[in-house]
Amino acid sequence: MLKLAVPLLVLAVAYALFFGYLAETYSALPAKVASHFDVHGKPDGWMSRAADAEILSAVALLVPAIVIGGMGGAGRIPVSFINQPHRDYWEADNRRKTALGVLLRYGLWFAALNVLFLTGAQALIVEANVNPPHNLDMTHLATGVIVYLVLTAIWALLLLRRFAKM
Repeated sequence: MLKLAVPLLVLAVAYALFFGYLAETYSALPAKVASHFDVHGKPDGWMSRAADAEILSAVALLVPAIVIGGMGGAGRIPVSFINQPHRDYWEADNRRKTALGVLLRYGLWFAALNVLFLTGAQALIVEANVNPPHNLDMTHLATGVIVYLVLTAIWALLLLRRFAKM
């Protein structure tokens, strides 16, 4: 359980930041929120402030739940369905519990990354809605996406390395 404490804490902090930011900025948003933007950052889709908060909250809860459920629930999946490096080695009775624990830990880390990415995306949407000319900062969006993709690649490489045969 100790190995789960740090990623659980990071996920809890990520959620606290996300929902705290959502609550703090909710009233600053206009009743009609620009929620979709073209490739130049100009708004081309709107929704109510409540719908924006509800949809974003649902995504922030659902995506991590799918990640954690999928990786944490891997023990319930038939072994033949699992694509894991050196599967026979890791699925041996004496290593299976370790392998499942590693998957759950990595799932928690990836869930936290996704919540933090959504927090950043919402910050850009808030910024676009409260400051004229009401365009999305595409440079910051691109930077955020690149950082997310790089961290996702590092996460995946670390996961693959963790399952390299010892």
